[in-house]
Amino acid sequence: MTDSPAPPDLGDAKALLERTSSPADLRALLDLPGVDDALIDRLVDEAGADEALDRVFGLMGDHFVPERAGAGGGVVRWDVATPSGVRPYTLTIADGAARGERGAAAAPRMTLALSAATLLRMCSGRLNGVTAFTGGKIKLTGDMMFGAQMVGWFDY
Repeated sequence: MTDSPAPPDLGDAKALLERTSSPADLRALLDLPGVDDALIDRLVDEAGADEALDRVFGLMGDHFVPERAGAGGGVVRWDVATPSGVRPYTLTIADGAARGERGAAAAPRMTLALSAATLLRMCSGRLNGVTAFTGGKIKLTGDMMFGAQMVGWFDY
């Protein structure tokens, strides 16, 4: 019988997330032996769900590639399930930029419902958004074609 790897020591979860400034940093964290959805939930919870998600949505703008989007754009609502409840976030793509912020969009082009673990895996490039949707990890309402296009607009 093979023992599964011990989960990594998260240490100071907030400091760990603050040092995460790129998809590569996030991949390195998620690729550690023993990192599963439960451990990701614990990391988000210990760092503070709002603070962790603020960081992730802030980084989305840094990794948006406007040339890939062309004239595409719109407002996306993200309902992210965390251990302390669902957190709504808005991603606005307009004028060659993407800006993520805490709070629900009033009239989004589409709404995505997903877990924090799924969001982090997508932002690290370890999970494709279309694959996550077809696999039931994301619930999408609204403009499905926009969602399929948006997947390629970020540099992971």
